Amino acid sequence: MPKSQFINPKDIRKPGFIHFDDIPVHQYSLSIEDEKKIYTEKELLQVFRDMAIIREFETLLNEIKTKSVYNGVEYNNPGPAHLSLG
Repeated sequence: MPKSQFINPKDIRKPGFIHFDDIPVHQYSLSIEDEKKIYTEKELLQVFRDMAIIREFETLLNEIKTKSVYNGVEYNNPGPAHLSLG
């Protein structure tokens, strides 16, 4: 948050509520066969490709953070590297 933006503590610390609608949890229940009826083979391969790219990027960040090298290329990262594997 920029330092030039004034936040009045009296305003932000007033009692109040935050209301949420229900958040679905563990709702996915389709099988691979069900998915094949919805998506083409090309679309499913594109999803797999995207997932593989994301995983490799997460691996890259972790390797740089923990070993300061990725695929033989050394890199000094003094800052944080936030990861979310999955």
